Amino acid sequence: MANRQRAEARRKAAAKAARKEGGAKKTWMWVTIAVVVVVAIVGIVIATGGSDSNTPAADGSTPTTVPSVIPDSQPATIDGKALPDYQTTGTDAAIGLTAPTVEGLNFAGQKISLNPSKGPYMVVFLAHWCPHCNAEVPRLLNWKHSGAVPAELNVIGVATAVSKSSVNYPPATWFSNKGWEWPVMVDTSLGDGAAGKVAQAFGATGWPYLVLVGKDGKVKMRTSGEVAIADLQKMVDAALKA
Repeated sequence: MANRQRAEARRKAAAKAARKEGGAKKTWMWVTIAVVVVVAIVGIVIATGGSDSNTPAADGSTPTTVPSVIPDSQPATIDGKALPDYQTTGTDAAIGLTAPTVEGLNFAGQKISLNPSKGPYMVVFLAHWCPHCNAEVPRLLNWKHSGAVPAELNVIGVATAVSKSSVNYPPATWFSNKGWEWPVMVDTSLGDGAAGKVAQAFGATGWPYLVLVGKDGKVKMRTSGEVAIADLQKMVDAALKA
């Protein structure tokens, strides 16, 4: 009888230990899921850039829910005449022309605008698959962190030329991974890897593509390709004085 009692006690102890182990595994499973969800939400917030104080003409609203699928194309309304295509040689025909006003959305669906109502702005068109864009973004961030960006200048990124078949897709993840700290407008896609609706309106012909618009609404500077920060600083300073 004593042997039976001891055997029964050992069986109950083993069953209790198994239940504890199963509960611990379930706890760690839920902790892991929670961490993954938090990381995903943080990445979305960074990619939208909605919290930056330089956000131009946004309505200031905060979405109450995070979209289940982050869009790589958003509708945009363009008011005004499109700028001529940018040429790498000769005088830029767009200098002095009035830039089109654009109303669009960021990755989270918040309104974001390209207009001079809050001062001069520089729009940076970026393609996630472009090696030159991948090289230029860290330079721009170093420029920002150096404190050399003029205080009155708003900087806005535009996610354009999206290609699902190319590297670094989707663009929201790419912007987040690159640590982009300014607001981002999502361009309206016009085909895999093609310049989007907003990019075409600003005459984009390559990436990265930068356009500086003065507080008078007129184009002051356009440039395409990688730019050393020292050179960009000179161009921006001269453009703001024009």
